[in-house]
Order: sequence, then structure tokens, then C-alpha cells
Amino acid sequence: MLKKLDNLAVLFLVLSGLVWGVFGLYRLNIVEYVFDREWLIRITYVVFGVAFIYHLVTCRKDSKKRKAKR
Repeated sequence: MLKKLDNLAVLFLVLSGLVWGVFGLYRLNIVEYVFDREWLIRITYVVFGVAFIYHLVTCRKDSKKRKAKR
């Protein structure tokens, strides 16, 4: 279960990186282009943020486990 959640978080991180990269290069907001509703746009950015926080927390736990094994 957690492996699937980890993979999903990484997928959202990659997607958010692509969205921000395209925005930085071309000033094109893909999320607004795809979703024309304000609430969908907000939910998408919240999901990106939650994925980042989840990945940050799980990476720290994993690195502490690796250091403890040494």
C-alpha cells in the first residue's frame, strides 16, 4: 500500500515540476488551460503540495532508517 502511495506522490511531483517548468519557460499555466473551473485548479495545486510534503516526510524517515542500519 505504501509503495503505491510513494509512487503516486512521485508522479504528482513530476507533474508539478513539468507544470512549473512550462510556466517558467513559456508563461503558460497548463493547469488553468486544462481545468477551467477555479475549484479544480485549487484542488490540483493542493494535491501537488500534499504530494511534496508527503514525499519530504517519507524521505526523511527513510534516510534516518538508513543511517541507523550503518
